[in-house]
Amino acid sequence: MSATPPSGVTVVYCDGHRCHALRERGRHEGPEDPPDHIEALRAAVRSSRNAVLIRADCLGACHRAPAVLLTGVAMGGRPALIGPIETARRWQAVVDAIREADGPPR
Repeated sequence: MSATPPSGVTVVYCDGHRCHALRERGRHEGPEDPPDHIEALRAAVRSSRNAVLIRADCLGACHRAPAVLLTGVAMGGRPALIGPIETARRWQAVVDAIREADGPPR
């Protein structure tokens, strides 16, 4: 009996003081109903086959805040620390990377 190695992406978003504050600040400068970027990450992970979402107290990358770490076999085994993610466009790029790492649509 052989086990299939995990093939999804692990998405770790930093929820430390600096990342959290900068994420919230960005939400209040936009339109009346600003996007909830963490909810967008959750939706991308939920719709994936093998992705996992983890909230970290602090990734230790305050100079890159707000930051997200993508890692796992789907990322070629090399972690990618992405940040600062300060615009809706950059958050969408992270969501797109999660979907791309998941492979073709079901």
